[in-house]
This record gives sequence, C-alpha cells and structure tokens, in this order.
Amino acid sequence: MSKLYILRGIPGSGKSTYGKKIVDNAIDAGLSAIKFEADDFFMKDGKYDWNPKLAHVAHKWCQNSVRKALDVYDVVVVANTTLALSDINVYIKIANEANADFEVVAIHGNHKNVHNVPEETLEKMRAKMVDYPGETVINTDK
Repeated sequence: MSKLYILRGIPGSGKSTYGKKIVDNAIDAGLSAIKFEADDFFMKDGKYDWNPKLAHVAHKWCQNSVRKALDVYDVVVVANTTLALSDINVYIKIANEANADFEVVAIHGNHKNVHNVPEETLEKMRAKMVDYPGETVINTDK
C-alpha cells in the first residue's frame, strides 16, 4: 500500500527540504519514492518561470501527477502551500481513491523563501493557514 505525505506551509517554511528528506529516507529503506510540488510545473530549463495565470493549471498538474504516482510508488510526497481545508481535502480524496494511507504535515519554519515572496504576503498567508485535525506539526527551525 502506498503512502501520501501532504506537506503544507507558507513559502520558506521548509516543505521542499523536509519532503526531500522523506523521499531520501524511503529510498534508503528500499522503497520507491517521489516528490511533487506545483512549483515544479513552472521550472523551464532549470529556471523558475512563475505565471500566476497558470497557478490553477499547475495545481491540477500536481494533483494528476500525485494520482498517477500512487499507483507506482511506495511513498509519494506533495509539498504545496495548501492553506485551506479544501486544498488538503483534494489530496485526501486522491489518497482514498488510490487506497493509500496519508499523513497531513504542517511545516512551520522561517527560512529564506526561494521565490522572494514579500514578508507582508507571508504574514497574510500565515493568517489564512488553518489547522487540520490530527495533522503532524514539524518546526524546521530547530
């Protein structure tokens, strides 16, 4: 049975780094593992080419990638901002449809965000992030 890790947090919280650790640990344990982020959609020739008009397309691409990967990999990680319950529920539904276990993980950390999101925007995002009942909370500042 596959397992989906749903990593969520504001930009610069440490989602990508923590997700990479999950993948690396799974591979070291002899499991197959992969990580997806909606940001991957915007990588072109090794450069990040953000287009806000395509954000919804990027998230659909990410959801479809996760859906397909759960049929192939032992461990699948998705690392997106995912502030609202409705965003989390999309991935829980995908896990349930694939008969996969899942874990929701809130990542809290204050690292330099690679997309240079202004602090004012980060504060607004922090305020919008709701708790998910039963989620694991990880502080990456430690």
